[in-house]
Amino acid sequence: MQTFTIQVPASTANLGPAFDTMGLALGLYLTVRGSFGPEIEQGRILTTGNAAGNIPANPEENLICQVATRTATACGVNLPPLALEIVNDIPLSGGLGSSAAAIVAGVSIVEAIRGEEFSPSEFLRHAMVFENHADNLAPARFGGWMTLCTFDDGQPVFFKQRSWPATVKIVVVHPHFPLSTEKMRAALPTAIPRGDVIFQMQRVLLLTTALEENRPDLLRAALQDRLHQPFRAPHVPGLEDILKLNLPGLLGTALSGAGPSALALVTDHAEEVASAMQTCFARHGHSSTPYLLKVDPEGRKLTQE
Repeated sequence: MQTFTIQVPASTANLGPAFDTMGLALGLYLTVRGSFGPEIEQGRILTTGNAAGNIPANPEENLICQVATRTATACGVNLPPLALEIVNDIPLSGGLGSSAAAIVAGVSIVEAIRGEEFSPSEFLRHAMVFENHADNLAPARFGGWMTLCTFDDGQPVFFKQRSWPATVKIVVVHPHFPLSTEKMRAALPTAIPRGDVIFQMQRVLLLTTALEENRPDLLRAALQDRLHQPFRAPHVPGLEDILKLNLPGLLGTALSGAGPSALALVTDHAEEVASAMQTCFARHGHSSTPYLLKVDPEGRKLTQE
């Protein structure tokens, strides 16, 4: 019998204005412990952790197993009987990359079985069969702050891990209601005015400069957005209040991915900022969970015994 452990970080995408072009790996994890061999009973899955009851224990319905099966078929690997223990700490449907983490774990299972890793482009090609958005997949796999460029077919052609400034810390508050990415994408307009396009490009460039040159004083302006947050805010009660917060230590706020979690960048006073964000959600009748998170610099970890 052979065993492996896969640990995949959560991720936040967009970082305000950088819609579908930036992502950040966060220190909150999906862990999959697996074993395979002829003595293993096929299809044995144990789930624990965040929303474990909503993670299917049936291999045909479990996203990790679906990805592993499809990836193995695509690259000619014979998938042996598997036993999996899934420990999930990432909120589901929360805008924190839970599905991306599951997809990365599924592709990684095939790497563990064949005893060889895919190249970065191969890995993302397999992963993007299930989720055509590399802004969560890339940081989940490779860690850190990732910027992306793609061809017209959506395949990544360039992605770079950049240095995240140590002075900028991460606060995430997850309200206790789910939102589907499909619903939040449907809320977006099909066209935006030219002036808003120019505004958006300016903010993305300013955001990159602020982070690369460690200019936290620029982040409040850099996190402004006209492309997706104004249209998604009505579906996230409390988000408009969070985007307006101005507190000591707070550099700026944003919707995490497609939501409903909200993200804050801070220098200090992280607990006070988290409490204020929770109050915004509470005014609209929603309890929430705060997370004070580190940036995960490594991404997916795969160990075999």
